[in-house]
Amino acid sequence: MKRKTLTGAVIILLFAMWLPSYSVYAANAISVKTKVYTYKGQQYVQITGGDKQIAEKINKILKYHAVMAASDNADMKKMQKDYYVKSVGKTKYISDQRLSVLYTNSNYGGGAHSNEWSTSYNFDLKTGKRIYLNHVAQTSQQKYNLYDGIGAGLKLNKDAYEEYQFPLTPKTSFYYTNNGISVVFDPYEVGPYAVGFIEVKVAFDKINVDTYATMFNLSKDVLATIKEGMIPGLDGVFIGQTRADLAEVMKNIAGESYVDDGHSRLYKDLKYVLFNFDGDKDTAQLSEVYFDTKAFPMRTFKDVEQVLGKVKRYKHPDSDKGQMIIYEYGSYLLGFTANYDDEDENIKAIMIAER
Repeated sequence: MKRKTLTGAVIILLFAMWLPSYSVYAANAISVKTKVYTYKGQQYVQITGGDKQIAEKINKILKYHAVMAASDNADMKKMQKDYYVKSVGKTKYISDQRLSVLYTNSNYGGGAHSNEWSTSYNFDLKTGKRIYLNHVAQTSQQKYNLYDGIGAGLKLNKDAYEEYQFPLTPKTSFYYTNNGISVVFDPYEVGPYAVGFIEVKVAFDKINVDTYATMFNLSKDVLATIKEGMIPGLDGVFIGQTRADLAEVMKNIAGESYVDDGHSRLYKDLKYVLFNFDGDKDTAQLSEVYFDTKAFPMRTFKDVEQVLGKVKRYKHPDSDKGQMIIYEYGSYLLGFTANYDDEDENIKAIMIAER
């Protein structure tokens, strides 16, 4: 009898110990679910559960993507029956806090093959607000870290191009993972068409790490530095500096140069900064410095104009590089470059030069 009583007590104790674990799991259970539907041949994702108004708001956005794809497809069919637009939707991540849906789209309008691109929809399920890449990486340090993490991931991908300047804007497609995000690049962006979409995962730990990096931070202090001909982020570097003097200063910043054709110089540990000189002798002077997007990622002309004021757009001397906005500070110029066909005017490069 005592044995039975003891056994029963043990069972009750074990059950009591198990209950809290179950309760925590239940509290963390995902209350929102997703399902794929079709509108005129185009897939779209819808959610159920959670706040009704928020769900309706999100569902409207997710369905609208399919409605627009169907409309575009109908227009293509009017031109040629073999032409088409196709969109496929898939849930990539879901929790009680966030939702990630990725649409992969294709368009055929003649030629050797179709064109593919992705569109991501990330939402805060508590507010219904859409989340963009610049909400994940908000500070200059975080943006730099994200860019650096993507670059490191692409180096390990045998399908990616060996040399690239990959695009990274607030609208770049991505989706959440358990410990970070996965950035999605379309065919041709960082690899050949035949490879298809290339994805690179970057952990939150990488994005949020606090490390020193050479970045272009737009501020009044930076503008004062440029007015004196100094290059922000590169202590001891200035316009008019000789090739020989720059080489000595850069040893402490980025080591020895690995590309030097006389008039231009690059450093292996600082590939996103290009130094141009007015000659190829040791006495030649530094005339221009270019930062590519890694030093100032996910910024637009609008971001710059909010700080420096609105200015006229100019055609870049090299037509392939698109358009520029230019500011004058004393004897020096500060210019920002964007592609012609980029409606958002995302900055691709920054120039500091003599007038």
